Amino acid sequence: MFPEFSRLSSLNKASLKKTSLQKSSLKKSGGFSLPVAIFIIVILALIAVAVNRLVETGSRSYVASLLSSRAFYAAESGVQLSLIQVLDTPVCSCSDVTDISFTNVSGLSACRAVLSCDDSLVINGDTYCTLSSRGECDGTNSQRTVEVRVK
Repeated sequence: MFPEFSRLSSLNKASLKKTSLQKSSLKKSGGFSLPVAIFIIVILALIAVAVNRLVETGSRSYVASLLSSRAFYAAESGVQLSLIQVLDTPVCSCSDVTDISFTNVSGLSACRAVLSCDDSLVINGDTYCTLSSRGECDGTNSQRTVEVRVK
């Protein structure tokens, strides 16, 4: 026989043995892939739930911060608008101070300013008015108060 042919046939026999060994090892580990795949899917699902909760918490925090800022600006605007009325009189007077609703103001559309005024403080014959404005946005979910004393 030809020496090359015998060498080729021995290589073919070796490769056939490797293939049969690979097939037998695949048969032995055939049930191992499914539990690993399920475990990986469960872990990925838990990670997705955790990320979703983090995003939701961040979103709620952002909305609360935004409403708080809007309530502060509503309270500040209420004080400034009531100062015009109070300082328009020769002696500060709280008679014309009323609550303000910001229905037509962009950015403060769901906000209002609840105002109170106290003109009972008299020092050395001078009357001081204390204006207090409580800004409320989104009902009463977010409130901020600003207080100013003027002569």
